Amino acid sequence: MKRTLSIIILLVSTFGFATEQIPDILIWKNDTISLHSNPLGSYPKLDELNLFGDEDAGYSTACWREYIAEWKIIENKLYLSNIYSCDYSYSENKIKADLKKLFPTEYDNGMVLANWHPGKLSVPNGKLINREFKIYESEWVLGIRKGKVINEKKFDNSESHISIYTQNQESLNDFISKNINWNDIPHLEKGNHIVYGLIKSGNLKTEFSVEIKSRTEYKELEKEALRILKSLPEFDFYIKAGEVINVAYTIPIMFNEEYRPK
Repeated sequence: MKRTLSIIILLVSTFGFATEQIPDILIWKNDTISLHSNPLGSYPKLDELNLFGDEDAGYSTACWREYIAEWKIIENKLYLSNIYSCDYSYSENKIKADLKKLFPTEYDNGMVLANWHPGKLSVPNGKLINREFKIYESEWVLGIRKGKVINEKKFDNSESHISIYTQNQESLNDFISKNINWNDIPHLEKGNHIVYGLIKSGNLKTEFSVEIKSRTEYKELEKEALRILKSLPEFDFYIKAGEVINVAYTIPIMFNEEYRPK
């Protein structure tokens, strides 16, 4: 049975996102995987660790945590195998932390058992569908307890869909402008008249809800904005690890008498 996780995001007239972060690395089942979980972040004494000593590890807006960790799953146990500086992809510049010095009591045979990491570990697989929500075609969710993998389950996320109207602002603008029924709109006073609609995704790409979030002196504009947004042929639909992720976008629709067809 699918569960639902609601995420509300505000999207007005532009689409912009923060710098994508460089992921950790997981070596598992003979594959090297980009890991979008951060097990080292749950280490209780992380703030006390001077990861790279006196060496200048550099800085990157794509690496706010200031390190890239490498992990291995061996015999159903999760190990920290390396910690690199943020310029990991540039082999001549990267700095590697001394795990033996950082974890003197936990260090064993070149690695550290991640016995501090609670809960779950999400391991992506296949094609990336949505970069913002880190949704891949499929993923493993590993249950971790005291460094041991106690269970694993694979999920299919391939039904997820990114609408052309959220991918491309021009596509949305074009749809709105072409579908305004000016015959139902009275003569407008000079200037822009903006109506904000809220679209919420549902359990299918063709299942979404629309409501008006602003009021104007022209009730006809609110009615027209609602009709246009409801007529969208499809919208975003996301599923991740068995959960439907509901997203909401605030969409501005601008009416101006100058745009009325002559």
